[in-house]
Amino acid sequence: MKMNKNLLLLFVFLCFAACTEQSTNPEIIIDPLQVPRLRAAHFYFTDQSHYRVEYQYKLLLEKEIHLKDNGEPLSVTTYKYDLNRLIEQQLGNDPNAGKFTFQYKGDTLIGSEYKDAAAKPQHFTRTYSYPDKNTVKIVEKDIVAKTEQHIYLYTEMENIVRTKTLDPVTDQVKEEVQFEYDEHPNPYFSMTGIEGIPMFRSQRNVTLMRTLFRNGESVNSEIRYAYEYNGPWPVKKYQVLTNSQKVLEQEYFYE
Repeated sequence: MKMNKNLLLLFVFLCFAACTEQSTNPEIIIDPLQVPRLRAAHFYFTDQSHYRVEYQYKLLLEKEIHLKDNGEPLSVTTYKYDLNRLIEQQLGNDPNAGKFTFQYKGDTLIGSEYKDAAAKPQHFTRTYSYPDKNTVKIVEKDIVAKTEQHIYLYTEMENIVRTKTLDPVTDQVKEEVQFEYDEHPNPYFSMTGIEGIPMFRSQRNVTLMRTLFRNGESVNSEIRYAYEYNGPWPVKKYQVLTNSQKVLEQEYFYE
């Protein structure tokens, strides 16, 4: 399975470790072993057809099984851990499929690598540093294209509130996105662990994604989301269109 650059960047925005200090702001405390836990999710296309992802656990998330709406398998993503720290994410069982690996100093994420063996192979490395307790700096290098970019993630109360991608030579802003959230727990937050585990870090659910810069050009575009809940947990996610119509994007099913 080949992963395109946009998906890699999306993964970057989801994939970071908490800084070394704890926030003094109140936050939702989620035990990764608590019930309910995500059993499956449906992801909808614009025509409202969908594919299904089933989640299997061995204490923490072990497998994501991707299925067509008729139940036919698409792919399986597997996760490996060392002392409850995520160290590997294998994207499918094809020998050419991509794989992420993660490196730590203690419990703090300091590096990651993505590599595949596709017809046009991709190979990225990232180093992580923490200028302050609410900022993560990522230096991303494209080994194949021999390019580099600097990505900054800004957090508040364990949520990513802004991402910024800079040209490493000119410091020009290439991409900048802001996020807003609801007050409900994100069911993905603790699937692969807590405190320094680099997956699904925002603890609440995104309600607004505002793009300020794209490809170095100033823009001001917004995508809004709304949810249905069962108690505190989301059961449906919608994209809200400019005419206020809601389009179903995701359904959540719990154990």
